[in-house]
Amino acid sequence: MAETVAVKPLVVAGATGYGRWPANSLEGARLCLAEPIDGVEIDVQMTADGHVVAHHDYRLNPDATRMHGQWLEGRGPPLRTMTLADLGRYDVGGLRPGSDDARRYGNRQPIDGVRIPTLRALFELLNAASGARRLLYIEIKTDPTGREAAPDPVAVTGAVLDDAEAAGYLDHVKIIAFDWQVLRLAKARLPGVATAHLTIPPRLPVSAKPPPDRDSPWSDGCDPRRHGGSDLAAIKAHGGMEWSPYFTDVTPETMAEAADLGLRVGPWGLSSADDIARMIALGVFSITISGAHWPHEAV
Repeated sequence: MAETVAVKPLVVAGATGYGRWPANSLEGARLCLAEPIDGVEIDVQMTADGHVVAHHDYRLNPDATRMHGQWLEGRGPPLRTMTLADLGRYDVGGLRPGSDDARRYGNRQPIDGVRIPTLRALFELLNAASGARRLLYIEIKTDPTGREAAPDPVAVTGAVLDDAEAAGYLDHVKIIAFDWQVLRLAKARLPGVATAHLTIPPRLPVSAKPPPDRDSPWSDGCDPRRHGGSDLAAIKAHGGMEWSPYFTDVTPETMAEAADLGLRVGPWGLSSADDIARMIALGVFSITISGAHWPHEAV
């Protein structure tokens, strides 16, 4: 019997290498492009004046945001209520000393003067980069539970695709989302665009969790409860092509199920060499790494 040979997955730098450099920044993306990676992942929001910008949270994080050298005293207003000029006043290149993030990413390189970039500026950087064209994974941050701080899913999805088309980058973009309606909207506009369905283990302390006793608003009408309790079967029913889970959910059993359904698997949240090696051995399609340690020897 022939021995199974692990195929090297695509390596994607999560949030422009957020464990090493300022997250979702041009500066971080530029440094990532000097590394042996296949792509960069970003999170996006939308401003009041219609610009798609790279930023994880719906509001400015006081532990990662300064103005005139002073840390914010509390969370800022929703980005969707701010203009691009408003955002340009803030520096997001450092972490507040003593904060949870500063302890978690103690090796991260601070850079002064980092501004929240537009998606268009990131496309300009990628188009100007030397070598093979890099992939750009774009996580569109919306909230189907009705959180007022989140951008409108129709508007932000359309604006992301407009920017990708204008940059001539559609063939190297992948739209990813926990809110599966975003993926449906993207496919309705451009059936050929690559997408990935994000899922998350209930134990992680984030908002995109499936409720225990009813259909999840995140699943856009394809709740796993209606598909034998399987995230993967629900993704397939939703028209998905790729499952993007937190890496701890990737096991020989879930890989076999994905193969049976014809789904690629692209886990996220990886930082240790051992975890990366395990994902490679299981045969995942891509890995999104934090860059906190960036163990190249594992890939």
